[in-house]
Amino acid sequence: MKKILDFTLFGDNTALKDEFGRVVTYQMLEEWRKELPGILSESASSDGALDTSDADRPLVMILCRNSLGCVAGYAALVSSGYPVMLVSGASPSDMVRRILMTYRPALILMPADLRASYASMKEMYHLYEDVILKTNFGSRYSLHPDLAMLLSTSGSTGSVKFVRQSWENVRFNAEAIADYLAVTPSERTITALPMQYTYGLSVINANLMRGATVVVTQRSIMDADFWNLFEEEEITSFHGVPSTYDMLWRIEMFAEDFPDLKTLTQAGGKLSIPLHEYYAQYAQDFDKRFVIMYGQCEATAAISYLAAEESLQKIGSVGKVIPGGQVLLMDENGNEITQPHTQGELVYKGPNVALGYAADGTDLEKGDEWKGTLRTGDVAERDEDGYLYITGRLKRFIKIMGHRVSLDELDTRIMENLFIESVSTGTDDHLVIFVTSDEDRRNVLDFVRDKLNAFRTHTKVVTIESFPKNEAGKIRYGELLERAKLNHG
Repeated sequence: MKKILDFTLFGDNTALKDEFGRVVTYQMLEEWRKELPGILSESASSDGALDTSDADRPLVMILCRNSLGCVAGYAALVSSGYPVMLVSGASPSDMVRRILMTYRPALILMPADLRASYASMKEMYHLYEDVILKTNFGSRYSLHPDLAMLLSTSGSTGSVKFVRQSWENVRFNAEAIADYLAVTPSERTITALPMQYTYGLSVINANLMRGATVVVTQRSIMDADFWNLFEEEEITSFHGVPSTYDMLWRIEMFAEDFPDLKTLTQAGGKLSIPLHEYYAQYAQDFDKRFVIMYGQCEATAAISYLAAEESLQKIGSVGKVIPGGQVLLMDENGNEITQPHTQGELVYKGPNVALGYAADGTDLEKGDEWKGTLRTGDVAERDEDGYLYITGRLKRFIKIMGHRVSLDELDTRIMENLFIESVSTGTDDHLVIFVTSDEDRRNVLDFVRDKLNAFRTHTKVVTIESFPKNEAGKIRYGELLERAKLNHG
């Protein structure tokens, strides 16, 4: 196992700081890293000691919040070689219990205010407002020695399916991000994303790997106190997903300069063309970097990035593959596409491709099933300069009157022509376009009649209050598809 985080390199530098002014140095993280295995083993000795040898650290579930104890506990556990399973601390209790029963972790790191729900479990360690408990499972599942992390791709939908990431996956990914963002010990970032989300976790890993400071807060980006803290702590880098930047654009948060801010990054889905252009122009006007990133949890977050100096020249692109990785575009027959402006499935190869999925505890002893190759399910094309553009999802297609229709491309056309956010879905010969206001509905209907006249009898535009999204801000297409079926039922 290659070490992901080495706290000895940065001594008394500030690693973590929270909104209450509490500070955790790298030296403190190193002390916790060294003492955790002994304390956990000693605390459990009266009712069955845990094996905490270097060769066999037990699985730890982390009920995540962006709190000082949770992030510090995560960092200390991972650097001590404990495989971790990250679950939202806001998850319903029945979902947490279902995951517990499915995977039988040996330990749980959780907010202390949830402790009462697990009264029968022994408390083994206390870290600020978080505690580590020993579970009461009589037997546990065997773990593959390469297993480092289990991350969900479905947010808080209740799925027990996780992506199995290896130590090398996590190390390579964090190092790649730290390199192309040029993270140094002088960097100061803030937790604007949930830590259990693969991109949010990658930001934490990349910054701690390079001795930077992570300011930890549970405040929402829509809370004025978040931005007060942002300015007080002289934040130099900000990281968000498309919904983050959409919300901030609506309230004109980035209409003026933040003097300390040097870098903005975006990942976690495709940013609309207008928003890409807006933030790229903002960055140029105020001498900052705006970096677009593309990836998947199955690739431990990073696949490609668009360098800041190219952001305005390549609007809509996700850039080029990260150093050490390879991207292929494949046609329906499995042949590689080399000519520009030709769509195909994006296939990624690299050291950060995960081991595979876990559907239950028996999968935890499996090794590398994907062998460094990931079929992303995303449809993409390259331009003449080799820059990648994500155009849709393989499964986001339907057929209307024999014509293959890309739902993602349709939503993009509506945004580019009307500046209206829409989500299209449906089944063959039944297209439903969802919008969030009656005025948008009328405008989209006119657009369909004018531009998609051939499909008008097979198309319905429906107003809903808001688009259902998971905690990472991604659309729950399955939920909308069920609504679409009802609208055509």
